[in-house]
Amino acid sequence: MKVDAQVLHLLKTIGDRMIELEHPPLDQLTPKQSREYYEVARGYFKDMSVGGVAVDDSSFQGRSGNEVPVKIYTPEGEGPFPVLVYFHGGGWVFGDVDSSDNVCRYFSRHAQTVVVSVDYRLAPEHKYPAAFHDALDAVTWVANEAHQWNIDLKRLAVGGESSGGNLAAASAIYFRDDEEIEISHQFLITPVLDYNFDTESYKANYTYNLTNEKMKWFFQHYLKEEEDGRDVFVSPLRTQNMAELPPTLMVTAEYDPLREEAFAYTERLQASGVSVNHLHFEDLVHSFINMAGVVDCSAEALDKMTRTLKDMLYE
Repeated sequence: MKVDAQVLHLLKTIGDRMIELEHPPLDQLTPKQSREYYEVARGYFKDMSVGGVAVDDSSFQGRSGNEVPVKIYTPEGEGPFPVLVYFHGGGWVFGDVDSSDNVCRYFSRHAQTVVVSVDYRLAPEHKYPAAFHDALDAVTWVANEAHQWNIDLKRLAVGGESSGGNLAAASAIYFRDDEEIEISHQFLITPVLDYNFDTESYKANYTYNLTNEKMKWFFQHYLKEEEDGRDVFVSPLRTQNMAELPPTLMVTAEYDPLREEAFAYTERLQASGVSVNHLHFEDLVHSFINMAGVVDCSAEALDKMTRTLKDMLYE
């Protein structure tokens, strides 16, 4: 199966605009510039219409004294609701709670869950483990402040896309042995799971949205030292023991450099006795969830993911 035609058209439109704007080569691109170009590209990802969700802005203080903004999405209904602590994508370098606003509204409305979207610190201004620490602190804050919302803490899930999926997987590993906080599920959307560019999907050298060069550029900005890439909280696939990790919803795309590490993670989770729902989309690319407002098969995939998430949270 080939890449969906609507996806190719969207990516070509964005690519042509980047050429017009004289987007520099990656070795010359600064993080500040990357965020500016990302905002331009975001203009081509149209929002879906999502009603029936209340949105509140809040924040908490992280362990470094930093303020971490969050958006809290609450669906209509009586509850109590599950809660999904969600981390946006963007290679740890760009993205924010606004860039993931539409999908968080969608998850909240259609999975009938409270979603807490976390505006974690970005690299290279704040290198690893800053974003990871913000993720842990967000989960702890939600668990401690659950009385403010109509939340069932027995259904406390973590989730995210790409680098956000990395933070979710790392958080699930961290809290596995915690006596007070229990993660009930993890929702990993095309996640970064290993600092390794030698897999079959990297070797395929895809040029659709996320490329090998972009991933190396992201890691270069995220990590203080290359050795940090061996840390299990950077590379969750390197966790020796995966037993007793939470039930997992894994989402992968065929034309994604990160595909094989997600496949490997799924296999290792299942071999360790962890329940995994694996949804693989053979005609889609990395970050396809952001295309759901303009690409039909992305919208269908988002719907399937969300229905599966709801089934898992409410089983």
